[in-house]
Amino acid sequence: MKTYARIVNNTVVELFSTDGNMVEMFHPDLQWADITDVTPAPQIDWNANFGTLGWVFEAPRVAAPNNTLTTLAKKWLGGVVRQP
Repeated sequence: MKTYARIVNNTVVELFSTDGNMVEMFHPDLQWADITDVTPAPQIDWNANFGTLGWVFEAPRVAAPNNTLTTLAKKWLGGVVRQP
């Protein structure tokens, strides 16, 4: 069985596993990439770019949480002015 990722605007939007022929199963305007042997396996919302080496997948970057302590530290550090 093969696993495919459907790509829309350079983003994985769907995962699909089948033994069938993708060309016969889906409209030709849909863009599918064979990810059967890709490690780590791409997931929904991963970035997908096609280049000279084929498809390259990357997990989305997660921003650090902006908790209260971080916010206060940024305000304090932003307000510190060096005196001559």
